[in-house]
Amino acid sequence: MDKFTDKKVPLSVSVIDMDWHKVSEVPSRFGSGWTGYSWNRNLFPNPENFIDELHQRKLKVTLNDHPADGIRAFEDLYPQVAQTLDLNTELEEAAKFDFDNPKFRKAYFEEVHGPLEKEGVDFWWIDWQQGAISKSGVDPLWLLNHYQYQNAQKKHKNNIILSRYAGPGSHRYPLGFSGDSVISWASLDFQPYFTSTASNIGYTWWSHDIGGHMQGYKDAELSLRWLQFGVFSPINRLHSSKSEFTSKEPWHFDAVIEQSMIDFLQLRHQLIPYLYSANLITASEGRALVEPLYYEYPMEEEAYQHRNQYLLGEQLMVAPITEKMNSLLQMGSVEVWFPEGTWYDFFSGQPYDGKVSLKIYREITEMPVFAKAGAIIPLDKNPLKKEEIPSEIIWKIFPGADGEYLLLEDDNETKAEFVNGIFTVTSKKESSRKHTIIYGEHEIVSAKRGDFSIDLNGKEENFDWNFSTTLFRRLDIAEISYEQKDEILQQLSLIEEHEKQVAFIKTIENQELQNSLFELLYSGK
Repeated sequence: MDKFTDKKVPLSVSVIDMDWHKVSEVPSRFGSGWTGYSWNRNLFPNPENFIDELHQRKLKVTLNDHPADGIRAFEDLYPQVAQTLDLNTELEEAAKFDFDNPKFRKAYFEEVHGPLEKEGVDFWWIDWQQGAISKSGVDPLWLLNHYQYQNAQKKHKNNIILSRYAGPGSHRYPLGFSGDSVISWASLDFQPYFTSTASNIGYTWWSHDIGGHMQGYKDAELSLRWLQFGVFSPINRLHSSKSEFTSKEPWHFDAVIEQSMIDFLQLRHQLIPYLYSANLITASEGRALVEPLYYEYPMEEEAYQHRNQYLLGEQLMVAPITEKMNSLLQMGSVEVWFPEGTWYDFFSGQPYDGKVSLKIYREITEMPVFAKAGAIIPLDKNPLKKEEIPSEIIWKIFPGADGEYLLLEDDNETKAEFVNGIFTVTSKKESSRKHTIIYGEHEIVSAKRGDFSIDLNGKEENFDWNFSTTLFRRLDIAEISYEQKDEILQQLSLIEEHEKQVAFIKTIENQELQNSLFELLYSGK
């Protein structure tokens, strides 16, 4: 954890998988060590100090729980449970898992989970995989999620559980754990579609194994692309099996991949004001953070055809790259549909006129995320501080249209409006928070306090994105002949008419190179 701090990687939660408890140490007469509630003292000699150290680093702590085997006689807490449930200790009678039984539930929460929570466990990852039917005829996972969530609320009203899917309606209680994913491009390619279409039944907050959990092979490009998707998904939980080789820490990759991973993980924490506001909207209105395009554009056929493209909150549109890059161009690609209006690349400001589908190309360290003209995005200016309420907000304004945004917090609301060139910020409650205004790509003012209005008319609104610079970069990294690079650069610099530029690139034999250049021409026309 100290290395994450040294590398300037902000974290929110430490998710501790099943090896926190005894596994291989469980005597064979009790069966497997899949279920367990006694700390593995070889790995965690002082659990309370361990958790306290995590809390000091502003991390919440969750433990994995496979509860199906109940509470068995090897557990440290077995004597108390046996007394409560009147078990035969001489025969090492196990407390069988039975959430229909109020006495078992009481023992489970008070004598099993309770002591661990007193040691500092903040919430639970309920990892039920056994299916079957309880005595009452209800799926045991339904009962687990119901009672586990109720018990979590006793600690504090915003407490959570992380748990598996128990069928439509079961998402009332947990953040959804989507299960162990194979490390493959196919797994990554499925997750954006899975996440957005789950909103069709109201399942809105999914937690995937970002980067994949098991099997597969090492692929640095896949790991980075998966992390990029994770940053723009409901829960960004990097996870792996216990293999020494599947770890997701950025420093396990080369310098370029490592730094890009760090940049994206910092961005994730910058986005928390935006994500938290969306979470509150989900709770109050049922609107998901991640929604299919057809929610906003139901009459447009293209909204149904672009399965991996989705809306993230009210202001952003995301199209993750989920296929391996083109080795010739050294770029990944994805087809993107731009609805009506003017759209900007969230990072570079590259512009796109709407009502078109285009193949979009990005380097391995870049991701296609777009904001419509008039969008206003709140960002935490100091993500490494990990403040509960950010002390300074960046307002990132995309020019070209009026817009508004409502920043929601537990005890406050802040409205940002951009109308006729005037940007206004007003809060329900008085606050000492500082505000930084970025218009287009340019910082206009910083450390502004309280409610205010600022006239942006006449201010520089253009992004620094430039056709010629981007063209040179794409040609420079492409693994094509120098002669072809020189010819393309020369012709596209000399030809002024857009139609003639398009006619020239159509003479290029390589279709992917042609498409990449057309994207730039479309933005630069």
